[in-house]
Amino acid sequence: MSEVQQSSPPRILIVEDDVEMLELLQNILALVRCQVHIARSGEEALTFLQREAAAGREVDLILLDIMMPEMDGYEMIARVKADPALRNTSIIMTTALNSVSDKTLGLGLGADDYITKPFDPRELLARIDAVMRIRRSEQALRRRNRELAALIEINRMVTSSLDLDEVLEATMRGIREILQVEAGSLVLLDEETGRLVFRKTLSPEQGWVTGRTIRPGEGIVGYVVQSGEPKLVNNVERDPHFLAEVDEETGFTSRAILCVPLTIRNRVIGAIEVINKLDGAFTEQDLELLQAMAASVAVAVDNANLYSELADFAKELERSQAQLVQAEKMAAIGRLAASIAHEINNPLQAIHNSLHLSLREGLEDDKRLQYLSMAQAEVQRLIEIVQRMLDFYRPSRGGAVPTDVNSIVENVLTLAHKRLQYGGVRVLTHLAPDLPPVPVVPDQITQVFLNIVINAIEAMPSGGDLRLETLLSGDGEWVLTSFQDTGQGMSPEQITNLFEPFYTTKPTGTGLGLAISYGIIERHGGAIEVSSRPGQGATFVVKLPVRPALT
Repeated sequence: MSEVQQSSPPRILIVEDDVEMLELLQNILALVRCQVHIARSGEEALTFLQREAAAGREVDLILLDIMMPEMDGYEMIARVKADPALRNTSIIMTTALNSVSDKTLGLGLGADDYITKPFDPRELLARIDAVMRIRRSEQALRRRNRELAALIEINRMVTSSLDLDEVLEATMRGIREILQVEAGSLVLLDEETGRLVFRKTLSPEQGWVTGRTIRPGEGIVGYVVQSGEPKLVNNVERDPHFLAEVDEETGFTSRAILCVPLTIRNRVIGAIEVINKLDGAFTEQDLELLQAMAASVAVAVDNANLYSELADFAKELERSQAQLVQAEKMAAIGRLAASIAHEINNPLQAIHNSLHLSLREGLEDDKRLQYLSMAQAEVQRLIEIVQRMLDFYRPSRGGAVPTDVNSIVENVLTLAHKRLQYGGVRVLTHLAPDLPPVPVVPDQITQVFLNIVINAIEAMPSGGDLRLETLLSGDGEWVLTSFQDTGQGMSPEQITNLFEPFYTTKPTGTGLGLAISYGIIERHGGAIEVSSRPGQGATFVVKLPVRPALT
């Protein structure tokens, strides 16, 4: 179980009231490197989780028994996912309930996986390993998004401001946001004196540093400027360039230092130094990020490298956008998981019944043929459901192709059919005939439409109407798709922030779905327009150009 055996062992909470099962789980988890905590009821588990969260200690995974007295596992899942401090905790259900509806109920409430009792210890460890790998991937993606947002802000300042102090201030804010360090400084070489001047610091407590000068070669930062090479030191006492007397003079304790040069046309003009990472040791990734920021600062001082730096950043942003689009596809499938499971279960049940009836002794041939034909039809239905999911989920391949928007709408409604049905949402469609095909990447537009439909369902928790309409604009230049719900509506302030990354009005939302949808439509040369009032529903109109415009 390679992923569980990591430098920082995962913290796992077992919630189980059966003594024998509890002992079994403890024995299984003793085979891997992890911290195990125990709760014998849902209330005890919630109290422990809330106490740990208040202390800043995160529980990575809950192994949750479903059948417990007083508070069952389903209620506990709901309460964990409703708590902002706990909602990111992963949950694996351990249950003796074996029906699809029992399992999908827990998954629909927010559980990540389930395992049916009795189980093979190897399967449990494998499922824990899989959930932890997904959890770490999501954490890495969120961290990367924060890093990219800070890098975007730094590059925005570089391109929009000629005030060097303003640019350097933005740089130091970005460093604090990304690297989470205790202290840091930015030094520039004074061409007249040949000395290094401390121009900016990370915190007011470092005010004594501002304006101070040192010689190139003096201390770690002086060495970096003199050599032109970055330096990563996680134990400063062992580094020959560290000046211990500076700490003695100020009372500050330096444990680890990361320092990179500011370089323009192979000429070093300064350096950025950060001290004492708050959540562990500095890594090679930290070094790469700091070097990226140093490049932006160097551009602000001298614009010689502007175009190459922006090109490199654009490539990184494009890769990140592709990852975000795919991650949101996974999120959409996750939000539909329970309903899709029911969608698949129905034809499976029909197949089972048809085959059972066809095997009865003495059955007439025409009846047997009828039952087998019914089973065959349901198998084809299953194939179509799975194929539709695969077509949506797999990453985009190739560019835009002429596509019928009505077919995308129908495909989205098929994907969300059960979710709409269980949500008590009535769908009213008016799809204009003879619409011209629009040049789009079909699965990306499917993702946008599906996101809007799911949001509409969630905006109508007690059910309602969803009106879908397609039409051609009066000038024949645009195909418009309208989604009108009778949900809770939005305020003008909410509409203003609606497409901002990480903005969400839902307790479990990521705030990325509509931001990514907006980016997809914008790259297609289109637009998303929103109108709404509190308590009066909302209308989303997606405009796509008839002529090729994908960028």
